Amino acid sequence: MIRTWLAVAATAAVALTVHGAGAQDKMKFGYINKMGDHPWFVREVKGAKDKAAELGVDLLVQDVQFDANLAVTTFDTYVGDGVKGIAVVVPDRSLGPVVADKAKAAKIGLIAVDDDIAFADGTPVAYVGMNALNIGKQVGGEIARIVKAEGWDKDLSKVRVGSIEDQKADTCMRRNKGAEEALVAAIPEIKSRIVSIPYDNTMVNSIDVVSTTLTANPDTEKWIFYSCNDDGVLGGVRATENAGMKPENVIGIGIDGSRSCEAFGSGKPRGFRGTMWLDSAKHGAAAIQALYDQATGKEMQKDYFQDATLISGENFAKFKDTLGCKS
Repeated sequence: MIRTWLAVAATAAVALTVHGAGAQDKMKFGYINKMGDHPWFVREVKGAKDKAAELGVDLLVQDVQFDANLAVTTFDTYVGDGVKGIAVVVPDRSLGPVVADKAKAAKIGLIAVDDDIAFADGTPVAYVGMNALNIGKQVGGEIARIVKAEGWDKDLSKVRVGSIEDQKADTCMRRNKGAEEALVAAIPEIKSRIVSIPYDNTMVNSIDVVSTTLTANPDTEKWIFYSCNDDGVLGGVRATENAGMKPENVIGIGIDGSRSCEAFGSGKPRGFRGTMWLDSAKHGAAAIQALYDQATGKEMQKDYFQDATLISGENFAKFKDTLGCKS
């Protein structure tokens, strides 16, 4: 009887030891994003958390709200906490070499999400996101299709194209470059009608700078907009609405799909004609999967490109639930 009791106790002790070690050794990753209250990043972080739960790993998340110092501090904190890898959406691409070299020194995995970065020697960090140039070309191609379908190409004298640009973000400029290349390839004479409109990557600023541009071009009757994201384009469209322009005289195609609900939810015609939607939840999930794969012995790929889908007023109903639209 005593011998049986001792055997049971020993087995229980071993089980507790194994369980305790498993809990202690649970893999941990960090996720730093630059604007956590934006719909894009809300969904992206949810995708990351869901993937972490699926893989049985812990995930630390920090919204740095474009604060470069907080991003670096958080990175150092995560390293100190013993993470096996970090996914980062940098608030400023100049931080790339800083965090990349920190990750290398700490011998942990690193993957850039949405905005690509590099080590100090120029070697790219593994990247999850869009192929910036190619998605820009999709935007330009769709704009060209609408321009021709509505006959704007017959007389471009009263048409202008606003390239709404965050000139500090390389990935933004590549998206706009792609849009311009595809649009000009389809309608060569439109090149002289393009104006550069710098903005700070927020919708509020886009409204302001486009409003100024409209005032500076009083003879322009029709406007075309492309930008880094939905915020840039929807801001441009709202500026035209504030100026009293009719939606049929505006063509805007966004990128990312984060403003689809407010752009198409009312069912009313708008100059915001469509957006190249990328499911940011897939970006977050892909980043965690890549870090996990590397931590468990698999080689990390150079790029994890995500595909885009055109959402417009015509097909919006199919995406409402997925996008989490409230009405």
